Amino acid sequence: MTPWRVSILVLLLFVGANVQASTRIVSLNPCFDEWVPQWLPSTHEFIASDQHGNRLERLLALQPDVILYGTYTNRRLIAELKKTTIAIEVAEPNTWQQWQETLVDLGRQLHLDSELAQWAKQQQQQLRDVTVSNQSILFVMPNQYSWGEHSFAVNLLRSFGARTLVTETQTTIHQVTLEQLIHTQPERVVLDGFSGHYARANEWLWHNALQPWLAKRQLRHIPTPVSGCPAQQAVGFFTEAASI
Repeated sequence: MTPWRVSILVLLLFVGANVQASTRIVSLNPCFDEWVPQWLPSTHEFIASDQHGNRLERLLALQPDVILYGTYTNRRLIAELKKTTIAIEVAEPNTWQQWQETLVDLGRQLHLDSELAQWAKQQQQQLRDVTVSNQSILFVMPNQYSWGEHSFAVNLLRSFGARTLVTETQTTIHQVTLEQLIHTQPERVVLDGFSGHYARANEWLWHNALQPWLAKRQLRHIPTPVSGCPAQQAVGFFTEAASI
């Protein structure tokens, strides 16, 4: 190989290494904003969703190397971004197994296999370290919703030893009538996603038939930031819902 070809090869390798080292990753999902920095190497640059508001022109101006988006991101926006950059979907899991598979797939696509594997291992250890209550648990959410048996919330709790009750076995999420709820007998009710501010979605908790039922049970509250991102904050979600 001639000297000039060797020089070009070395230059290309150097440039390639620097591109990899300075990868700019942009989030389109608020749930990713605290999650990604937990496992992303410091050699990479991360831009949170609140810095661009998911506006196409702002995103293009950032010149991202990689876009991370969620299951419910605007598909027209993604189609436009894919014309100029790499966009990777991080799907919302419905099971603990899917949670692990999603991390493996994301690590492969970002060439960060070891970093995400190490983070996943730490998460699993933290979940195993939680002292789990033996009380039966039922989730209650605004607008009379509850997690069903096919939800990530229920599967996560069951995977690490918590006893959960559901009013629907074939759904991910569903609405519960007052009659259905009152006829269940959980020892603990997890109020998932209720805020301290007034909202019509919260009013049903104050129904005359429901208040005495709630008074007989231990109540746990999952704060909105954790409730809205259960997969990315699995340890916090599990701890709030299932710990003693």
